[in-house]
Amino acid sequence: MRGRMDIPHMYIFDLNNIALTVVFSIISSILAVEFSRQIKRISEKKKSKIALYSVVLAFTFWLTHLFVIISAGVPFSTSNYYLYFLIFFGICAIGSFAALSLAQREIANTSQYIFTSILIAASILIADFTAFYIIFKNAITIQPIFAALSVFMVLVTSFLLLRFLMQITNEDIYEFVKKYKYIGSVLGGIALAGIPYIILTSMMTVVEGEGPHSALAPFIFMAAANLLFMLVPDLFGEKLIMKNVQSHLSLFSHNPDSVFRVDLQGYILSVNKEAVEMTGYMANELAGLHFIDLIGGNEEEQKIRKYFRKVLRGETKLIETTLKRADSTYAEVRITAVRIIVKNTTVGVFGIVRDITEQKKADKMIEYLAYHDELTNLPNRRNLEKVMAELFIKDEAFSLIYLDFDRFKRINDTFGHSFGDKILMQIGKKLAEVVPEECLVARIGGDEFAILVAEGNKPDQIANKVVRAFQSPLFAEGMEFLITASIGISKYPEDTDNLELLLKYADMAMYKAKENGANHFQFFDQSMVDQNLNKFELENDLRNAINSDALTVFYQPKYNATTNEITGAEALARWKHPRHGMIPPGVFIPIAEEANLIVPLERLIIRQVFSQLVTWKEQGFDVPRTSINISIIHFYQEDFVKFMQLALKEYDLYGELIEIEVTESIMIKKEDSINAQLQSLREIGIEVSIDDFGTGYSSLSYLSKLSVDRLKIDQSFISHSQENREIISTIVSMATNLKLKVIAEGVETESQIDLLKSLGCQEVQGYFYSPPLPSNEYETMMNRKLQET
Repeated sequence: MRGRMDIPHMYIFDLNNIALTVVFSIISSILAVEFSRQIKRISEKKKSKIALYSVVLAFTFWLTHLFVIISAGVPFSTSNYYLYFLIFFGICAIGSFAALSLAQREIANTSQYIFTSILIAASILIADFTAFYIIFKNAITIQPIFAALSVFMVLVTSFLLLRFLMQITNEDIYEFVKKYKYIGSVLGGIALAGIPYIILTSMMTVVEGEGPHSALAPFIFMAAANLLFMLVPDLFGEKLIMKNVQSHLSLFSHNPDSVFRVDLQGYILSVNKEAVEMTGYMANELAGLHFIDLIGGNEEEQKIRKYFRKVLRGETKLIETTLKRADSTYAEVRITAVRIIVKNTTVGVFGIVRDITEQKKADKMIEYLAYHDELTNLPNRRNLEKVMAELFIKDEAFSLIYLDFDRFKRINDTFGHSFGDKILMQIGKKLAEVVPEECLVARIGGDEFAILVAEGNKPDQIANKVVRAFQSPLFAEGMEFLITASIGISKYPEDTDNLELLLKYADMAMYKAKENGANHFQFFDQSMVDQNLNKFELENDLRNAINSDALTVFYQPKYNATTNEITGAEALARWKHPRHGMIPPGVFIPIAEEANLIVPLERLIIRQVFSQLVTWKEQGFDVPRTSINISIIHFYQEDFVKFMQLALKEYDLYGELIEIEVTESIMIKKEDSINAQLQSLREIGIEVSIDDFGTGYSSLSYLSKLSVDRLKIDQSFISHSQENREIISTIVSMATNLKLKVIAEGVETESQIDLLKSLGCQEVQGYFYSPPLPSNEYETMMNRKLQET
């Protein structure tokens, strides 16, 4: 290399070095595109790769400019060269790092796009002007016009380059535009290759005799390269616009739901064919209507206006309302509304409307079937318990009248069940006539009825009316029958604040009335409680039994109805009292709940089950999953999940061996807290089953939110499976759609098995296969299975 120049002059380009400059610029462009795409896909932990990519790009940019310097034919000093290398390489590395970092961000609007483009252009201009000034310091003579033109052209290139990068690194459209990646990278590289030459031209004077046209050559080259580079995004941009438009129109036109596009004031702009079919209006009739014109009722109108304002603020929620058709009929609809946003500005709303009229009818039918007796159409026991629970929550006093009709069993046995059903229908009608409207009449089962007497009514007066009413005979098929009523009355909260006991106490009072000659009523009093099974005595004995580990566990197997193989078992607490023998769970479980003994009782059962599972596993049994009933009270203990985790660890068991059964009432209070506990249990392998499913209609709205694995169809549906076929089918279908398992309990006959299998319920539990068994008998069953395999 030669020493310093004495006379500034225009350089003469070396075509071979120019070619190498273009090649390395194209390589830099391809690497920049690939690095930008990779950065968008890498995780936060690998962001350090940006630094490595920045160094690689800085090196390729430096090589590009090395050939520019050589091709210029202008001498430079060695000392300046080393300074140039350090500064230029550093600036390129910093600029590459900034550019690659920006590649991660979504450019949301025009101002961000302009700012980023200017930032890229400024980085290029600062790097090149600084570098060339250092390396060619003694040969620099700034040409203002060329310098301004250079700045302009670098800005243009930056805008085009950023537009190309935004499109080619967009993963949503990459598969559509990837075939343009290398064409765009090559043309972008050529455009970038021209930048150092036009900047160098703007910093040198023209050699005498060469003429000004030699200085324009780099600018012409740059203009041509930018023009070609500009066409690449336009080529696939137009196709992309068409694709997006077609996709939008397809989503709009072929949506199975009705779609309405409305402006910011709520006026309908366009609809799809489903909207025409649902409303009965022509498309041109709907266009221009305000959406409120399709809503029925002032109350609904206010609700929808409020919903529309929330949608415009960015909230996206479902809402149900009524839609008025052209023929003045109404449809129940569910609306999902979303904003139409163009360039960060809301320009309208899409309303996706689904006709749920039939679904609503089905829901009402299911609710009616679940809460009413199919024979008398009176509310059933489930309905009665629901209303009692509502009054309990409101803390309102009420009375419960329990009725049993004397000599009905004799009529039923003599004339048959079909005739008996006709008598029951007449009984239901007469009760509905006698009892005030504000009181609830329910059929409990068989010939047993109940009346819930709301506060403000006197139960003894209503009971007297009922007694007198049934002193007149009933008529059926030309025959006359006199059926008298025995009536028991209990009061809440005077007699008890436990709803199950309240019903039991009314039943006790009814039997007392029957014992005293029937055909009259009797109020409950504590003397009616069987002294041999005195609740307080049992409470103390139960506490001692829990403390001394005196309760035992029976196991009722669960079966696959198709293969007849055991799929698991339900662990059931059993208490053999030293004097009274086996105490039914229906007696001691409510006592445990009322006496705050249910948590220690259940934890005792859990430990006994875990201990038994360990024993069976040590004996080589392939023990299926065992379910344990857990009360809602247990979920109010802060350490419940921790207790289960520690117990599993203590007995060296996996959660996959355990299932807990909870009732639907678990979601009445503290829904989020309890659901979090359920999810924690599932995370350690424990499955969650909803026991007695269907006994509370409110559960249908909670089910999608609840963290569970299995639904257990209540035995009250199975005992009358043919009559409840629609309900069972709905529960199975619902479970299937929510990807939940389903099991039926209380299965006792082969016809019930056949029906359940036909409806898709394969897993069953009940006396058809086996009653609850002591652990040794259940072990024998498993041993038989082990020998068969």
